[in-house]
Order: sequence, then structure tokens, then C-alpha cells
Amino acid sequence: MLSDDWSGIKPVFAVCSGGLHPGHVPKLVELLGNDIICQFGGGCHGHPNGTRDGAKAIRQAVDAAMQGIDLKEYSKNNHELGLALKEWR
Repeated sequence: MLSDDWSGIKPVFAVCSGGLHPGHVPKLVELLGNDIICQFGGGCHGHPNGTRDGAKAIRQAVDAAMQGIDLKEYSKNNHELGLALKEWR
């Protein structure tokens, strides 16, 4: 539906929200593509090491998804993502 001809209506971003954490990123990108907005609340601030590491973990998940690398594999060299994946299994 989002790829239909909308007869001159400008394109919009899909917005994902509610219960998101870094582990969801690859599936969201798969389903909705690269032009999305993801709102991480608890999935950022609830990181075991705090908000800053939560933000790093989200960015690492995005980087992995954009490169087509499995999150578990990517987390071997990205500590913040590894902790997030353990927190939200």
C-alpha cells in the first residue's frame, strides 16, 4: 500500500513506536525499508548501562541491519549492542 501511486500526495515516513529495542531493528528495516522513523523509549533508556549506551546499541543495530550483518555476530565487536540483546531476548 505504501508503494502505490498516491496521485501527487507527497511520500511519508513510516513511524514505528511502542516496545521497540535494538533487537527489532533488522525486522523493521526488512518490513518497512530504510526510510523509517523508529521511536525507542524504554529500548534506549532501559539499557543496562544507561541512555548513552542504549543510543549506541540502537545505532549499532542500525549499522548492522544496513550492512546485512546478523545482530549477534555484530555484537561480538560492539559491547553496547551485546548487552542490549541480553537484556531484551
